[in-house]
Amino acid sequence: MADWVWHGEDGNNRDDRFIVQGPRDGAAIWERFGALFPDDAKAQLWVSGSPPVEILWGDIAKIQLMAGDRLILPGIPTAGGPLLYVMERLLGPEGCPWDRKQTPQSLVRYLLDESYEAAEALVAGDDEAFIEELGDVLLQIAFQGALAPNSSFSDIAVKQAQKLIRRHPHVFAEEAWATSEEVRQQWDKLKAQEPPHHASAVWVYPALVAAKRLDKLGIHPESSVYQEIYDLLQVYFDKNPGKIEEILADAAWAVASGGRIQHQDAEWALWKKVAQAAPQNREIAGNLR
Repeated sequence: MADWVWHGEDGNNRDDRFIVQGPRDGAAIWERFGALFPDDAKAQLWVSGSPPVEILWGDIAKIQLMAGDRLILPGIPTAGGPLLYVMERLLGPEGCPWDRKQTPQSLVRYLLDESYEAAEALVAGDDEAFIEELGDVLLQIAFQGALAPNSSFSDIAVKQAQKLIRRHPHVFAEEAWATSEEVRQQWDKLKAQEPPHHASAVWVYPALVAAKRLDKLGIHPESSVYQEIYDLLQVYFDKNPGKIEEILADAAWAVASGGRIQHQDAEWALWKKVAQAAPQNREIAGNLR
């Protein structure tokens, strides 16, 4: 890529342009980048000594860049660049009416659905479907980044990179952790040192995940049923220390079966209970049926 594209500031002091420098044949440019943008996308051609002119991306193969000429691509041709270009078009004044109506909140269901579908394809061992579903997850991230009032896709990526660097001092600093267990323990310590996120909508998680998150905060049912089942599980754990995961699976399955016999959905019942557990969720939980 380095021998193709120069990435830097243009005359407008922008640093988000990718520029192909001449001499370069248009057909070669099209062969390398043509499929990344739609034919009606606008590129800028800077012929040495002349003001820039806009040309359609579909006409790129017809041009010839001479020494000193530059071609500014419609978007960044690496990583998520083509996707971000398409999102910008979809959300623009002449974009898609449905996309333009969306909000970060209205897209939550799609973020969850696409994540589950990606997991389903992964577990099924369907590599082709998994890659496609990962693309759908990436779309939701790009969509949220485009709609976020004080952020962008780039901000999301940079913050995540910074977090990974901060939580891996054994790679990016002088720390030395020898085993994966040490890494896990130190990760938890470093995570605990970071400012907490007080999200109020813990109920968007699957019920068991949400219950676990609340339990870490010391929030759990104050009922005899909860305590008796909890105590019974501890007995099984103590007697079968090597089978804790199997015991948890069987217990969860038993709860689901018991709910079915009573014509109740255990997941939905726990979901509503979790939503009611935190005070800030009670108004929302009251609307759940």
